[in-house]
Amino acid sequence: MRISLRIMILLVLMAAASTAVAQPEQINVPVPAGWTAVDQEYRYDRENLWEYINGAAELFLTYGFRELIVLDVEKGDSGLTISVYDMGTSLGAFGIFEREKPATGDQLKGIGGAAILQPPYRALLLKDRFYVKMEVGGDDVSAELLTQAMADVAANLPGSDELPPQLALLPEADRLPGTVAFAGRDFLGISDLRNCMHASYELADGVEYQLFVMKPSQAFLGNKRGKWTVENRQGDELLIWREIPYTGVVVLLGDEKQMLGVAGFEDFEAAVNILESLQK
Repeated sequence: MRISLRIMILLVLMAAASTAVAQPEQINVPVPAGWTAVDQEYRYDRENLWEYINGAAELFLTYGFRELIVLDVEKGDSGLTISVYDMGTSLGAFGIFEREKPATGDQLKGIGGAAILQPPYRALLLKDRFYVKMEVGGDDVSAELLTQAMADVAANLPGSDELPPQLALLPEADRLPGTVAFAGRDFLGISDLRNCMHASYELADGVEYQLFVMKPSQAFLGNKRGKWTVENRQGDELLIWREIPYTGVVVLLGDEKQMLGVAGFEDFEAAVNILESLQK
């Protein structure tokens, strides 16, 4: 069947428009008030990120990394290197921020989604889909000056200061401190479990388990019946589970838009009861 040139052009334009909508808007590094850019910005994508962070590039890629923009700024004898990682999604930015944030440091309120000041004055910032590192060069920069610079950068990056909404689905009760994280792929070592926000919990009797939230991919939903047992429940709700050797069962409850999962129980009914109680 022949396709007219007009139809072919229309299809190409539609595909281009679809791609443009899917891609986040490209940004520049915000220059903090009172600081001056020393040189041009330097940009790195998925193909050459290793040139800037050789050993850690693979980790960033697993969290959905899209682009890195680096800019040096100065104020008098003080200098800062500002590295803005566009992770593509707020989940990816949250995941890499949680993965890299130090155990010690001053957590600052009211700056982006989260901000940490770490002596000798390296600052980390989370804002929407962006993960930002600010590293001091030259003379020492005071904590106050670095905090203000971080606030200026956060205020001029696009997006929301709110943390990913999936985080609200992981209850605080019984949650072990410092265990909230994000896995871009292979959560629990299972290739089907991607883009999972997760945390560890402990019951009163000492039993530990994990809860996770994920948006199931079409690939997962299309192939799940080969590896997973599926039960269609009321409305569009699905109950999906499988046994994992030496681990117990992994159970998910939800629909094609979002699912809540649990792992760490040997007993299937105990796992389902946890999910149903959270759903209520």
